[in-house]
Amino acid sequence: MLNAEDTLIDSLTQLLSAVFDATRALSVEAGAFLLLSAILHRKDLIQVLRKISGASFRVNYLCFLLDALFVGPLLVTLAFLIQDTVATTQINRLGLSFFEALPTWATLLIAVATGDLIGYFRHRLEHSIWLWPIHSMHHSDREMNWLTVYRIHPLNRVVTVLIDMGTLYLIGFPFWALIANGLIRHYYGLLTHANVPWTYGPVGRILVSPAMHRWHHVREGLGIGNNFATIFSVFDQAFKTYYVPGVCDAKVGTDCINHASFTRQLLNPIAQWASLLREKSSRLWSSCFAAKS
Repeated sequence: MLNAEDTLIDSLTQLLSAVFDATRALSVEAGAFLLLSAILHRKDLIQVLRKISGASFRVNYLCFLLDALFVGPLLVTLAFLIQDTVATTQINRLGLSFFEALPTWATLLIAVATGDLIGYFRHRLEHSIWLWPIHSMHHSDREMNWLTVYRIHPLNRVVTVLIDMGTLYLIGFPFWALIANGLIRHYYGLLTHANVPWTYGPVGRILVSPAMHRWHHVREGLGIGNNFATIFSVFDQAFKTYYVPGVCDAKVGTDCINHASFTRQLLNPIAQWASLLREKSSRLWSSCFAAKS
């Protein structure tokens, strides 16, 4: 009995230590964006802090902990599994020799640009009827800020890694470039989700600005269904989904999911998929009976 208690205490101690380490890492990002808020919103800083410290912060922080403690390690394992699967099955990686001959900076630049193009189409797919149930969690934050980048359903994270990293690796990019691309996209995502009014001016025609991505998160209006790129806005312009009329002061979030409940948002895809399957089944049976009659 004593051994079981010792094991339980040891497990709890390790879990609390992991939570502390994850929170400490998050505090560095928090410090940077709080400083930015202090500069940009110095006249109404208290109001800004109140907005990000309620239900929005609670859900985002729980998402961050879930990701740091469980989902993140799972995705790292998945990434190495992709690498091992490609190696053991001897799948032909198209441009491996090409990228090995390039300078490191060139390989990284091409990887980030290609990754953003892949991510653009994957993001559009996430707004389709079958993947929206897992992507809607990210859009549910009504007080969108840098921490919103962590509000992603675990299944959505798995889809992202499988499509983005899997495709990049099959193209032939070295494994280090995939990791570097992921880190760049993450940290740039912190900025584009931040509550700042920047449009970048003419540079916004090349890079995704915080204002551009905020238009993507609006609750209603023309921003919905536009602005799918993460880093390079040129992809949205090329595929006619670019929408930045100016600084975005419209309401963000979505009404199709409980924005303040962490548990309900995690379980939401099950209910949504079950509803879709029932609807599809009902239509199938109706069409069958109509055909017989």
